[in-house]
Formats: sequence, structure tokens, C-alpha cells
Amino acid sequence: MKKAKIVFNRGKIPAIKAARAIEKLLVRKGFAISGRPDFVLALGGDGTMLAAAAKYGKKGIPILGINLGGLGFLTDVTSNRLPAILSNIRNGKFRIEKRMVLRAAFGDSVLNALNDLTISTSVPGRVVEFTSTIDGEYICRFVADGIIIASPTGSTAYSLATGGPILLPHTEAIILTPIAPHTLSVRPLVLPATSKVDIEIGQKGKAILVADGQRSKEIKNGQSIRFERADYYIKLIKPLNATFFNTLKEKMKWGGREDA
Repeated sequence: MKKAKIVFNRGKIPAIKAARAIEKLLVRKGFAISGRPDFVLALGGDGTMLAAAAKYGKKGIPILGINLGGLGFLTDVTSNRLPAILSNIRNGKFRIEKRMVLRAAFGDSVLNALNDLTISTSVPGRVVEFTSTIDGEYICRFVADGIIIASPTGSTAYSLATGGPILLPHTEAIILTPIAPHTLSVRPLVLPATSKVDIEIGQKGKAILVADGQRSKEIKNGQSIRFERADYYIKLIKPLNATFFNTLKEKMKWGGREDA
């Protein structure tokens, strides 16, 4: 890979300064800055990574996430490690992780997401009525603040914060996590990645569908949304020594006490 492009938040001064410095570093390492890159550097937090995935992921362009100081679960490379990692990329010493993408279709609209697709109330303090069907089988009707349809990558994001399980990123599965359901019997589900999930919005409440916390569409009452695995994967560049559990322990402080 010889051509690179930096994606960053142009509204943040620290990101602008960091992008300028990294552009110079790329040139020193022998890479060309291009509008038709071989790989993309997402510089910032997970929001920047998700924006890069939405723009370049479907084209099959690999993305390297570089963290600028937040939690950065997806942007897990720190700037001080970047010179060595770029040298390794130049020498082919890296690996590509393929991450499953989710698709939501309703009417003439389609939204894709690397992390999650969330149906939530558009009126604060009010609930939404849902009817769910999986692979053509009626499951249940319930009311809640919303429901998250998450990928394995998104299992450590919004879904986790609302009680969903953690899945390894290479797992092929779809997670359904209700948000504050008004019944104890509606709990998170892990489904095969081949599942077709249909969720119909009832007459109670007003709903909005949000993809990766960034793109949204209003949903009409009585409208049904089909959720399923998309027909492509996002490619993430990872250092050879990086592992999911190391990231989980470092970022989420996951794990037991060593002295217990």
C-alpha cells in the first residue's frame, strides 16, 4: 500500500494540527497523499472511524484508526506508535480484520452501520410500540424507549451500555438489545448472522432510526424495517500484536482482579 488519505474532524483544532503532522510523517515514510487511497487513516475517536467506514468501507479500502485521546475502542492506535506501524504497513507487516456490517431497509431507504442501528423514541420521555418478527416467525409485541440492532463490533458500544453481551469482533451474529423495555420478559438476544429481523413500529409513540449515531431517518407509525447482514465487510488495519482482549482490558478495564 503506497497511497494514503487522512480522515479527521475539520471542526476540531487539535485534529487539524495532528493531521498536518501525520501528513508530513506519511510523506517521510514514503507514502503519497491521495484522493484515491490504498488505505485510510481515521484520526480522532470512534465517531471519526465510523464516518470513515461509512464513506470508504463499501469500496473495500482498509482503515487504520488512530486515537486522539478519548476512549477510542475502534481507534486503538496511539499517535506515538504510528511511526513504527507505518513502517510495518510499508513492509506488509500487518493484518486485516473483516468486520460485519448491518443493513436496515424500509420503503425506498437503506441505512448501513458498522456498530449499530437504533430505533429510538423521537419524543423524550415517551415510549414506542414495537412488533418483532425473526425469519418470518412472530416473536412479540412490546413497548420501550427503543431497540438496538448491533453487530459484533458494536457489541462494545451502545448495546453494551444498555445491558447487551460482548461478542468477539469476528463472530458472525446479530444482537437485539431493547432499551428500557416496559416488561422484564424482553431481554437481549443473539441471533445468527443469516437472520432476517423485521420490526414494525406500532401506533404508540414516534420513532427515529439512527445508524452508528450519525445518520438518521424518521420512521412512520405502521412502518416495518428489515434488518440483516449487509453484503460487504469493513476492513480494519491492525498491528500484528494487537488483540481484542488486550483492547478490552485496556479500554474497558474488563477482567477480574489479579490478586483476588
